[in-house]
This record gives sequence, structure tokens and C-alpha cells, in this order.
Amino acid sequence: MAKLQSSYFVCFGFSIFVNLFFVLKLYVGGEWELSWSRRAAEDAEHVAAISCSGHGRAYLDGLVLDGKEPVCECNSCYGGPDCSEFLTACAANVDNGDPLFLEPFWMQHAAKSAVVVAGWHRMSYTFSDQSYISAELERHIRQLHAIVGNAVTQGRYIIFGAASTQLLNAAVHALSSHNSSSSSSPASVVASIPYYNLYQLQTELFQSTNYVFQGDASLLQNISDDTTIFIEFVTSPNNPDGHLNKAIFQGPNAKAIYDRVYYWPHFTAIPAPADDELMIFSISKFTGHAGSRFGWAVVKDESVYKRMSEYIELSSLGVSRDAQLGSSKAGRGPRVVVPRLEDVPGLIPF
Repeated sequence: MAKLQSSYFVCFGFSIFVNLFFVLKLYVGGEWELSWSRRAAEDAEHVAAISCSGHGRAYLDGLVLDGKEPVCECNSCYGGPDCSEFLTACAANVDNGDPLFLEPFWMQHAAKSAVVVAGWHRMSYTFSDQSYISAELERHIRQLHAIVGNAVTQGRYIIFGAASTQLLNAAVHALSSHNSSSSSSPASVVASIPYYNLYQLQTELFQSTNYVFQGDASLLQNISDDTTIFIEFVTSPNNPDGHLNKAIFQGPNAKAIYDRVYYWPHFTAIPAPADDELMIFSISKFTGHAGSRFGWAVVKDESVYKRMSEYIELSSLGVSRDAQLGSSKAGRGPRVVVPRLEDVPGLIPF
């Protein structure tokens, strides 16, 4: 009996020792010790430290020559292995631009914006509730608009898309399909000059019997037609003049898609929260992470919301889970989403 008790205490003591050993090994100095993520973190910091003379960047997914580190990808007007050569014959591209002016901000907040992901992260087609949308990310977006004061989201539906690009045509599809039964002619899609050329290019690319691009809204506003549905793109604030535009067309046959991607305090004053029927936002202009291809629409009408959701699901089965990752972080590549404002101070200038 005494031997059994002695063996019991030995086993018990050994169990405590083993558990303490592993706890101390994993939890050192108040922080969890990295294991499988250590190499990924070291690689990320090593590549981020490549200076490229301050005129370019090296990336983890960049081209690797001779089995060494990724090469520098130079900014416009710079070249050479380390981007130190100024190219005097270069031309400025005024047709479009990348929001790289926010890059220094994210470098200053590197620790708060980085994210490491397990290789088995979100491998399923859907979330656990069988949806394609992260409920946590949706919550952060609603909180974001409430803090910034640039959009009303209470009692509204939110849809995720591959930036504003996918959402713009999803909205045209939804609004034209929504009214196709009451009109024999296709909906006229219009926009006020100057307008984003993607409005026209994308509408014409996805040819449909339900809608057709008709051009400048001001040329058609006096046309009296009780049967034609007008779908108007309204860029507010407008690019490049910054005007807070309003829809030209009014009445039961007028439907507006408000492109609000620039409606943030670092681009324009926010006189009041926008409360339009359908509003589109994008992280490209909010945080500068254009490569993430993530945007969202705020929609009042449930039937329009359902049609837009159907469009997104049928065209892409929702937005990449990686693009929705970590609603409280902003990190590298496609893993950038909406950060919590308290985690990244200074993003909103007030």
C-alpha cells in the first residue's frame, strides 16, 4: 500500500514538473514564445528592411534572382538594382495613380498593422454560419462609420465586394433587374462629366438586356420618359474636383449609386453622415491598400441588397477570406482589411 502511494506521488510530481516545463517554455517573460510563425516573421522583417534607396520596395512575393532575396521594385521614374537611378526621360501618369502616399504612415505603425497567418486559415468556402461575410469585420465597418461620421449604417445592409469595382456593376445589375418587370426598355446608365471611366467600360463589358450606358447625365436630364429607368453614378466627393455631387435625376424612375470611396476626412470635409439609398466604399482610398481589392456597399432596400448579394456569390463566391482577415489589423499584401481606429492612431486626422 505504501509503495502504491509512493508511486502515485512520484507520478503526480512528475506530471506537475512536465506541465510547468512546457508552460515556462511557451510563456517566457510575459510573452508567448513563437514556434511555427517565427520563420515567417523573420522573413517578413528581413524583406521589409531592404531599403531600395527609398524609391522602391522589396516584397515577400517579389521576383527572386539567383536564389537570393527579392529584388527591388522601383517607383515611377527610378531604376537600377537598388532604385537609386533617377530616370530623367520618364513621363508622369496623370490617368491613374496608386495611394502610396499612405505608405510612410503604415511603416510608422508596422507593429500594429502586421499580421501572421496560419497556412490552414479559413480553408472553407464559407464562414461557420454558411455566409461569405465576416460578421466581425462587418461590425468593425459599422463602428468605423459611426466614429468617422461619414455614413449612416444603422438599419442598413452591408455587402462585401472585390473593391468598388465589383460592387459598381453588382449595383447596376441589382437596380436594373429590380425594375426590369415594369419597363420594356433597358435602364439607361448615366454619370456626370467628369466621371470615372470604369463606369462606362464595365457597364459596356458586361452587356445586358437590362441596361445600357448612355453617357453624360446632363444631356439626358430633360428627356421626358415615364417608362425608362435611369441609373446614375454619383461620385461624391468627385475626382478630381472634390465636389460633393448630388444626383441629377429625381423621381420614381431614378436610381442613384453613390460612389463614396473618397468620403474620408483625409480627402474632404465631412459635413454630415451620408444617408443615400446605395453607397459604395473602398479600403483602397481609406487606408491606401489598393492591392487588397476590398470594398463594401451600404444598402437601404432589402431587395436590392439580395440581388447584389446574389451577383457577388455567383460571380466569385464572395470576397477572399484572406481579404477579410483580421478586421482589427492592416498587414501586407492581400491580407489587409479595416483596422480598428484605436489600434492605429492617426489614420483619421482628428
